[in-house]
Amino acid sequence: MKFLLIRLLSVLLLAVPAARAAAPAADPAALFAALQAAPAVVEGAPEGKATSVLYVFFDANCWYCHLTWKAVQGYERAGLQVRWVPVAYQKDSSYGRAAAILSARDAVAAFRRNETGYRAASYDGGIAPAKVSAELRKTLDANTALMKRFGVPATPGIVWREGDKTRGKVRVSAGVPREAELAAMTGLPRQKYTDPDLAEFRK
Repeated sequence: MKFLLIRLLSVLLLAVPAARAAAPAADPAALFAALQAAPAVVEGAPEGKATSVLYVFFDANCWYCHLTWKAVQGYERAGLQVRWVPVAYQKDSSYGRAAAILSARDAVAAFRRNETGYRAASYDGGIAPAKVSAELRKTLDANTALMKRFGVPATPGIVWREGDKTRGKVRVSAGVPREAELAAMTGLPRQKYTDPDLAEFRK
């Protein structure tokens, strides 16, 4: 019964199914420096070669974060860099899975293992939870607070600079971006969503 209740709450209250404008932060540009300093898993195009950068707040158990990961794969091959900023709020195991990813010798490989092994039936990431230090728990809670300060109520939350990567206007979106929306966010040619799980986000 407890598991079913947690699952229901995860679906109905915590996840954001489709991209939409987040509630505007008081000053998103002022928050951007804090976002840049937050620990993140950097996936996609390397520094110096990325044509576009997105920051994504994610929970390792979040189904819609998993869909966003699927959505950006084509863009990463086209020059996008994604900085995945971990938060932990959906389940108790969210902390442990974030810890497993961030403490891994290869954080990118650990993150991808979490996504490729994602279990949709139970809304669980694919990596086994690790022990969580008090310091890391504090960091993850700070990341969650930062996400909310950007006006994003739940994962995934996407933050980027429009146009110029260093001086462009800071934009914020909540939820899985649709195909056309992700092209606009990145400034890259539209990459078709071919994964069946992304069918409802193709237009």
